[in-house]
Amino acid sequence: MKKILVPTDFSQGSKIATEYALAIAEMCNTSIVFLHIVVTPLDWVNLPLEKEKLYPETKAEIANAKRALQELENNAHAKGVAVETSLQFNKSREAIEEHIIKGEFDLVVMGSHGARGIREFMIGSNAQKVIRNSAVPVLVVKTPPDEYTFRNIVFASTYQDGHIASFQKIIELGENLAAPIHLLYINTPYYFKETEDMEYMLNSFAEGFPNNNFQKHIYNAFNEERGISNFMTNKGMDVLAIATEGKSSIKQLFSPSLTESLINHLDNPILTLNLSKIQ
Repeated sequence: MKKILVPTDFSQGSKIATEYALAIAEMCNTSIVFLHIVVTPLDWVNLPLEKEKLYPETKAEIANAKRALQELENNAHAKGVAVETSLQFNKSREAIEEHIIKGEFDLVVMGSHGARGIREFMIGSNAQKVIRNSAVPVLVVKTPPDEYTFRNIVFASTYQDGHIASFQKIIELGENLAAPIHLLYINTPYYFKETEDMEYMLNSFAEGFPNNNFQKHIYNAFNEERGISNFMTNKGMDVLAIATEGKSSIKQLFSPSLTESLINHLDNPILTLNLSKIQ
């Protein structure tokens, strides 16, 4: 891992994301880019200087953003973390996705307001598009932990998707954070499997990574969301990693809507991977 992107609007959710990103950067010797987007009423970059005074509120917002980004930069430097800041002007929030594509990032860390819904992400309504369209893993955080440590990463999947190569990104993150990885299968009435079948499926998946000693868990629940949530809480796990692939059937892979629901209702950090985008 070499570079982390943190989109920020300087809210409480953004501050939590910043602390997580700084903790990861310190552990992994990784640089951070803080991105703030000012949604301007017109093309601010090409606006003549003499006309900027016609938009005093926008000028004030830009000045405040520059000061806040400088504070983030100073804080990162104080921790010994390499940092860059980027202030973008755009008529929409889609600049986040453009920044992800151009920046060659290894991870995006974002804050979420949680139960008010995916559309209440700290960065605006298009954050839903970020986790659905990002070509790099996105770590969504909601509440500050007692300490910014990563003791266990849980990968929840149906293990029938055939995207074993993409799971390598989770392994690399676990190695960087010195956090063991747990493989979790939720057995539900609708897609019920017998114990032998589930064990065979988990073991077959793990065989693709012979140098890793994963802990494997089978958890019975009424549905996937309830099972994942209860497992994370009851077992005291730290980070949930979950993969989606566009509009694929739940029989093949978890749906994007399940990921969004977990983000809304689970306090744990959630690492999302869109396998249709990640190469």
